[in-house]
Amino acid sequence: MRKFTTMAVALLVTLGLFAGLSQANSPEPTIKKVMKAAFNKKSGLCGPVLAGKASAAQKKELFVLFEELAKANPPNGTAASWKAKTGALVDASHAVAEGEAGSGAALKKAANCKACHDAHKGE
Repeated sequence: MRKFTTMAVALLVTLGLFAGLSQANSPEPTIKKVMKAAFNKKSGLCGPVLAGKASAAQKKELFVLFEELAKANPPNGTAASWKAKTGALVDASHAVAEGEAGSGAALKKAANCKACHDAHKGE
């Protein structure tokens, strides 16, 4: 009986570890987390990128954040509008990361908080 209990506990621990690892390997950032990482006034990436003070790694990170945002489902509004607005963010941040001329202005236009919040922000 003791051997059975030990094996059962070992099996449960192993399954728990695998479940934890599979969740850790596929993190799905929420819209809220992306918004905080990208647009927080004190620590967000968008401010330094728009000001021309961001490193190449920060520009790339902002691009990756916006790609993740585009994969999310909007809490309100239409999927077509969400795709258009987040697609503009992805395209503009990619252009900034690649160092394309005029890309900062495109990113500033795409990062229009009010336009997106009016259409998609939940309550």
